[in-house]
Amino acid sequence: MPTRAGAAALDDAAPATATAPAVARLERAGFVVLGRTNMVEFAFSGLGVNPHHGTPLSPWDRATGRLPGGSSSGAAVAVAEGMGLGALGSDTGGSCRVPAALCGIVGYKPTAKRVPLEGVLPLSFSLDSIGPLANTAGCCAVLHALMAGAGHAAPPPARPVAGLRLGIPEDTFLFEGVEPAVLAAFDRAVARLEQAGARIERFALPELAEIPRANATGGFAAVEAYAGTAPCSPAPPTATTRASGPASSAARR
Repeated sequence: MPTRAGAAALDDAAPATATAPAVARLERAGFVVLGRTNMVEFAFSGLGVNPHHGTPLSPWDRATGRLPGGSSSGAAVAVAEGMGLGALGSDTGGSCRVPAALCGIVGYKPTAKRVPLEGVLPLSFSLDSIGPLANTAGCCAVLHALMAGAGHAAPPPARPVAGLRLGIPEDTFLFEGVEPAVLAAFDRAVARLEQAGARIERFALPELAEIPRANATGGFAAVEAYAGTAPCSPAPPTATTRASGPASSAARR
């Protein structure tokens, strides 16, 4: 299969000659790749828009045409619609987590290099990670463990909320421009965690105020994308995570 990464520039890309290791490990564990999903062109946006091949719409308000978040937009929509157990995406600066949040599912960015990046079209070779999207944190844990090379994986045991220590930065950068309904929902969630016994600690993180200035010229990922080449070129993939679709276990299928 060719890997186009949502880009019209790769419409004539040749079929890959090998399967990306992250996908091959899931297949060895019994997962069945059901299809490939659309995404932001070359994974370079958090909105989810693709003017070339169509923009996947948020399943929560398809009539209005709300954006699903990106860059792994189609992956998140596919999971939210129940098309498979989970999906694969890539996360450089939020490309799994953003669409998961906007589509009401779970997205996870693993520690860099925890999952092999071979066979993935690179964006930022320092920041790229292959991550899972699924309906629960437990499902994401299973997908991540298998992609990271574990021979067997199971959801981690549930832990009580009571006693958990959670930090919330109070800096205005995080809350500027937030719609009142979104902020109210956030506050309700925090209150429920406190009622369940979690320890909420609010603190200042002034370093966050430096983010707009640091990203004024495109940010770190843009510099590496412009540089164009990673230290070692990845093998051509058959199903890279940047354009892969929902995976389902054989039993579920």
